[in-house]
Amino acid sequence: MRDISSLRPDIEKCSEGHKSLVLEINRLLDLYQREMEALEAVYDVMGAKPWYIDFDDYGNITRCEWSDNYRKKLGFTDENDFPNSIESWIGIIVDDDREMVLEKFWAAIKDPTGKTHFDVKYRGRKKDGTIRFFRTAGVVRLHDDKSSNSFIGISYDDTLNHKSLSGLKEQYEIVEALSRDYLNVFMVDIPGKTATILKLDGYVTEGFGDKEKKSYPYEPFAAQYIKDRVYEEDRGALTKAMSLEKVKEMLAENDEYVMGYRAVDKGEIHYYQFTYLKLQTDEGDEKVIAGFKNIDGIVESAKERALLKELSERDSMTGILNRGFGEKTATQILGGDNKGMFCILDIDDFKHVNDTYGHNTGDKVIKKVATSLEEAFGEESVVFRLGGDEFAVLKKDVASKEEAKTYIDKFFDIIDHHSIDELKGSKFFASVGVGLFSEADKDFEELYKKVDSCVYVSKKTKGNILTFSE
Repeated sequence: MRDISSLRPDIEKCSEGHKSLVLEINRLLDLYQREMEALEAVYDVMGAKPWYIDFDDYGNITRCEWSDNYRKKLGFTDENDFPNSIESWIGIIVDDDREMVLEKFWAAIKDPTGKTHFDVKYRGRKKDGTIRFFRTAGVVRLHDDKSSNSFIGISYDDTLNHKSLSGLKEQYEIVEALSRDYLNVFMVDIPGKTATILKLDGYVTEGFGDKEKKSYPYEPFAAQYIKDRVYEEDRGALTKAMSLEKVKEMLAENDEYVMGYRAVDKGEIHYYQFTYLKLQTDEGDEKVIAGFKNIDGIVESAKERALLKELSERDSMTGILNRGFGEKTATQILGGDNKGMFCILDIDDFKHVNDTYGHNTGDKVIKKVATSLEEAFGEESVVFRLGGDEFAVLKKDVASKEEAKTYIDKFFDIIDHHSIDELKGSKFFASVGVGLFSEADKDFEELYKKVDSCVYVSKKTKGNILTFSE
């Protein structure tokens, strides 16, 4: 902070006629000092310090001086690492935001009145490549002739605030969408093992319809619903799928967990779907929103009712098999006298794809992986989505690691030459685990665990990596 003590006139050396003026000057200097101290406190809270850019009368940059605080925020150490030049700042701005930021910056610089404010939010890339949300604001100080002289600005990391606001918006949209589209909506507290009713317009599970009571133990609630309502052939799969352990596992790295199943009402079979979605809270609690809905209504005629079975077996985003039916099919294949390969994969740093390019682009990546797996493994394979960015494939009659590797290599080649324009040439990678099974292998759960552990080994190395189970 600038030292202004030298600016204070000595009242003892002033004449009586000037003392009132000196007192006023000192009062104003005291006010200025307090305001500067307050500014310094604000800068400290935000983790920001001012930086300066000087211009000549023609708008040419004559000096650029970044604060050490700003450099450190970006992961740089000193002037050699992040030079005092406008190009240094421009270089860290993400491509999609750069034109907008510079347009507003030069508009402020070129305003001869100095009244155009520069205050902009944008994405910036730190030295280590991570994307953060920044806010930069500044003012132009003018020459007496009103031409621009210097620009004083501050920049601070606004990522936490940005995520908080966007997270609240997303959560509001989640609850609003479920309330609109689903008859029954619940808040599930995983650590507390409870289900709280948010909306109950459809079927009410026996023993859980007390209007005065909103929260129930989750496991008995789910078990009673499955016993009373779910089609007999689907009860086993749904008991596993709706268990808190499975819900927690599916939402550990994925934003949503969706599955279709059949329900019985007065002897008639209907098709239902549940959706579990993460809900972030200030306390960091592990809570999710769960919605249940009848999907018969999407059928336009009785002749199309047969298509409901396929719908309940398919992942709504990609069109490939969903987890429930994929695992059921794989279990049936292992129950026969078959041999082949089973693989699990997930997309590396998928959260980074969503954060950097947006969820619409992330959805395109998910769909591209699904179609690439179908293309690489062929029609006789069982390709299904486990949830989020995780997939699985089972293919019969694969007898060796070499043969299995040819299918995986074909998949790697397809995604390596993807055509997703929104990624702007950036690549995405997959970590893959593979296990071979023989006629003697009957336990799908055991095979799944062995292959899943191989995925974690593959993820230790960047790129498209394949690991075989022993």
